[in-house]
Amino acid sequence: MAPKILNLPHLKTKTLKTKTIFLPAILLIASVFTAYSTPTVKHKFIFNIKGAHDTKAYLGFYYGDKTYVLDSANVDNKGNFQFQGDTAMAGGVYFVLMKDKKYFEFIVDKDQHFTMHTDTADFIKNMKVDGSPENEDFYSYLNFAATKYGKVAKLQDSAKTPEQKAAVKAKFDSLNIVMRKYKQDFIAKHPDMFMAELFKAAEYPDVPDAPNLPNGRKDSTFTFRYYKAHYFDNVNFSDDKMVHTPPEVFFNRIKEYLTRLTFPIPDSINAAADYLLAKARKSPDMFKFLANYITYTYANSDIMGMDEVYVHMVKTYYTPQIATWVTASQLEKMRENAEQIEPTLIGKKAPALVLSDTLNVMTALDSVKARYTILCFWDYDCGLCQQEIPKLVKWYDSVKTQGSGIEVYCVQINEDMAKWKEYIRKHKLDWMNVADVFHTSNYHHDYDIVSTPMIFVLDENKRIIAKKIDVKDLNGILKHDMQMNSQKK
Repeated sequence: MAPKILNLPHLKTKTLKTKTIFLPAILLIASVFTAYSTPTVKHKFIFNIKGAHDTKAYLGFYYGDKTYVLDSANVDNKGNFQFQGDTAMAGGVYFVLMKDKKYFEFIVDKDQHFTMHTDTADFIKNMKVDGSPENEDFYSYLNFAATKYGKVAKLQDSAKTPEQKAAVKAKFDSLNIVMRKYKQDFIAKHPDMFMAELFKAAEYPDVPDAPNLPNGRKDSTFTFRYYKAHYFDNVNFSDDKMVHTPPEVFFNRIKEYLTRLTFPIPDSINAAADYLLAKARKSPDMFKFLANYITYTYANSDIMGMDEVYVHMVKTYYTPQIATWVTASQLEKMRENAEQIEPTLIGKKAPALVLSDTLNVMTALDSVKARYTILCFWDYDCGLCQQEIPKLVKWYDSVKTQGSGIEVYCVQINEDMAKWKEYIRKHKLDWMNVADVFHTSNYHHDYDIVSTPMIFVLDENKRIIAKKIDVKDLNGILKHDMQMNSQKK
C-alpha cells in the first residue's frame, strides 16, 4: 500500500473540493499570520504555469481538516502570477488552486521568497523550483514516489487472479520498505527541515510481540495499549506548522486517537484531551486548535453525555490566562453555559424540584418512590409535545401493568392551568402531573430547558442516567441500565 503522507494518491493533479466555512468568532484564525510593523515584503511567491492564461489563481492553506483561501491573483496570458505581502507567512503546507479546481502544494517555512515553474499537463512532473531548497526536495520526493508507485499501480490494475494480486501486494510491500528508507535517509540528512517532521509524522508505532503473562498466556491487551501509548511518538506537538498540513498528516491522527483509541465515555475523553493539550503547551497555534476542536466537537456530539467534555474543557482551559484568543465576553458566555449544563450531567443527582399538582399540593421529585423516574418537561401547546406525550402515555400504560417500578413526574411549563388540566383529563395522563403554579421554581435554568418536550431518566436515587431523549429510546436505555447494574452485583 502507498505511504500515508504526501504521496502520489494525494498530490497528483486532481480537483480539490473547496469548503465554505463559517466559524464562530472564537475560531477565527487571522492570527495565523504574524504581523510586522515594517512595510517591507516578507513573503513573495512567484509562479509560472505553462498552459494557464487569463484566469484566476488562489492561494490556500490547511487548518486541521479545513481548507481556506487566503489570497487570489490574476494569471496573465503567459501563465505568470504571484502572491506577496508585508507579513511573514505561518509555516505549513499551502496550495495553489486554479479556477478549474486543479491544484498543487508547496511548503512554507524559512524560505519565503521563491519561484515555481510548472505545466498544467502535470504539475508534479514538470515542477521546477528556484529559491527554496526544501520545495526542490519536496518535488524530488513526489516525482520519485510517482515513478515508483505508478509502475506498481499499473500492475495492480491488470491483476486478476489471486496469484497476480498477491504478487502485486508483495511489490507494494517491498516498495513501502524502499520509501520508508528514503524518508529515514532524508530525516537523517535534513533533521531541521519541515519535510523531516512530515515524514516522521507518517510513521506509526511498530508494536513488538506481546509478552507472556504469569499464567503463560500472551497478554491480549498489550498490542492495543502499546500502540496507543506510542501513537504520537513521531508527531511534533511543539511545531505550530503541523496544524497547517493536509488532514492525513496531523488532523486524522487526532481524530483517530479520540474516536478509535479512546473509550467513548466522558472520563476517558477528558483524560485524552488533557494528554493532547499537555503535549501542545509549547505550541500556541496547535494548543488553540486542539482546545477549540475538542471543545466544539463534544459540545455538538450526538452521543448522550458528551456535554460533560464540554464542561471539562471550559472549566479547565477557557480562562483569561489560558484561552487568550477568546474575548472576555465570549469567555463569560462559555463559562455561564458550562455552569448551566453541569447540574444535569449524566451521573449527577437531579436538581431539586418541588412543584404543585393539579390540586395545588406541593409535591417533591424526591418524594417519588420508584426504581426509575421519567422526568418530563412539556407544554400542552407545543406541536412536538402533542406528538410525544401520547406516545409516553401509551408506553407508561404498557410498563406500569408489569409492576416495573417506573413512575412519571411530568412538569407542565405553560402557565394556563385551566387548559393544562383539561389536557390531562382529555388524554388521561395517569401519572404525577405538576406545574410551577406559585412561581417558586427556577427549573428552566436548573434543567437547561431550551425546548420541549425534554425527557430525563432518573434512577432510584434520582441520579440522571439519560436525558434529552425521545420516548422511543426509553426501553433501550432502561434495559441497558438494568444490565449494567446486574453486572455490578
